[in-house]
Amino acid sequence: MEPHRPAVWLDDTRMNVLFSPFREKNLNPSSWNQKMKFWIQVIEDEFKHSNKCILERKSIPFVFKRKGKMPSCLDTVITEMLSLGKIRKLQNSDILQPPSEASGKGWLTWGYDTLLKSPITWSWKALTKDEKNEDNTQYILEECLKDQCTKVLQRHQCQVYCDIVSNIMEYSVLYVQCGDLCSSELEFKVVLQQLVKENKAVISSDQDTVIVKFCSRDDDQVKKITEEDLKILRIKKTSGKLLNDVEKLSAVSERLKMEAIQHKNQSKRQHALRAFRQYKRIQDRISKLSNSIDFLDDILHRISHAASEEMIVKAIESGTQALKSINERNDLDKVTDIMDDLSQTIEDQEDIQNELGRLSKDDEESLEASLENLLKGDNSPLVDVPTTLSDVMDGKGDQLSSADELADLLSDLKLPEVPESPPGREKDYGRKELPAHEDIFIPDLSLQEAKTTEKSKKKKEAA
Repeated sequence: MEPHRPAVWLDDTRMNVLFSPFREKNLNPSSWNQKMKFWIQVIEDEFKHSNKCILERKSIPFVFKRKGKMPSCLDTVITEMLSLGKIRKLQNSDILQPPSEASGKGWLTWGYDTLLKSPITWSWKALTKDEKNEDNTQYILEECLKDQCTKVLQRHQCQVYCDIVSNIMEYSVLYVQCGDLCSSELEFKVVLQQLVKENKAVISSDQDTVIVKFCSRDDDQVKKITEEDLKILRIKKTSGKLLNDVEKLSAVSERLKMEAIQHKNQSKRQHALRAFRQYKRIQDRISKLSNSIDFLDDILHRISHAASEEMIVKAIESGTQALKSINERNDLDKVTDIMDDLSQTIEDQEDIQNELGRLSKDDEESLEASLENLLKGDNSPLVDVPTTLSDVMDGKGDQLSSADELADLLSDLKLPEVPESPPGREKDYGRKELPAHEDIFIPDLSLQEAKTTEKSKKKKEAA
C-alpha cells in the first residue's frame, strides 16, 4: 500500500462498501456524507503526491484500482466535487500556449484562438452533449493547482539573486528550472496560466519567443514588462547562446585533438597538422567567446548593483523627506521655550532636594550624637557594689563614697526588730544605738537562715 493511502485501505470489508455505488442520500445522509468526504480526501491526496492537478474522468478509476477491482462510485464523487467547486473542467483558456507551438501562428492569432475560438467550440460541444468527448473530459483540481503554483513560485524565488535581472526569462529556461514540479508540460502550462490569472506572473512575446516575468518577493502583484526588461533579457539570451556555442566548440575541439593525435600515431603528418590548426583556431574562438560571456555577465552584475544602489538612494530620499516633514512640525522657537522650561524645572527641583537634604542632615547629626552617648554608656565600667559594712565604711563602692551619703540613703530604711537573744541562749544583748556617723547595725542573715532551717527540720520530724 502506498504511504499516502488511508489505513482503511487494507480493510477488505470496509473497502467493498466504499467501492460500491452511492445509495440515495436521503436514506442515510450521515453515511453518504462520510463516504463522499473519504473519496474527496483520497483523490486530493493522490494527486498531490503525484504532482498532478489534471484529472481525467475516463482514467481515474484505474488510479484507485485495488485487488483487481475498481471503484464504481467515482462518477457521483466527480459530480459532487463539481458542485462544491473543488474541480472545474479544463478549457483551452486554462493552458498557456506559446506561439511556437500554435502551428506557426502569431501572438495575435494565438490570443484569438485561446480567448474566443476555444470557448465557443467548447460551448457548442456542451450543447450537443457529445458523450464520447464527455467520457474524456479533463478536470482541474483547485487544491492541487494552488499547491503546484506555490511550489513553482517558491522554486523560482529561491534562485533569484536580483529581482530586476532574475525575474524575467524565457519560457524554455523556466521549464528547465521548474518543469520537474509537474507531471507533464501540459500541467506546467496550466500552472503558469494560473499564476498569470493571480497576477503573480505576466507573459509576453519577443521575436516568437514567450517571455515570462514573475513578481518580486516583496510585491503581491507583478509589474508589466518594460523595454528595460527586454534589454536585460536580450543580454541573458545572448550570454546563454554564447555559452551553448562554447560547449559545442569544446566538443569539436576535443574531437580534433584526438584526430591530430591519431594522425600523428599513423605517421600522417599533413593530416595531423591540419587537424591541429583547426584545433588551435577553435581554441582561439572559444577564448574570445568566453571573454564575451564574462563581459556580458559583468554587465548583468553591474545592472543588479545599480538596482541595489537605486533602492538605497530611494530609501535615503524617503528618509530625508520624512525627517524634513518632522522638523517642519517642530518649530525652533517652540523647542527653545520647551528647553528653557525644562532647565527652570530642573533647577526648582534641585532647590527642593537641597532643602529636604538639609532637614535630613540635621536629623542625621542628632541621631549620631544619641548613638555616641549610648555607646559611651555601654562602655563604662561596672559599679562595685559593697557587700559588707567594712567595705562601705572603707569607701570601696564608687557610688557610696562617704559614710554620710550612706547614712542619708539608709535613714528611711526600716529594719525588722532583732530578737534580744538567739535561740537556745539566755544571754541578753543590750541594744546600743550608734550614731549614724559612727556605726550602723546590719542583721546577721546567717542566723536567720539557721533559724529557718531548724524550724523546717522540726516540722519534718513532727510529720
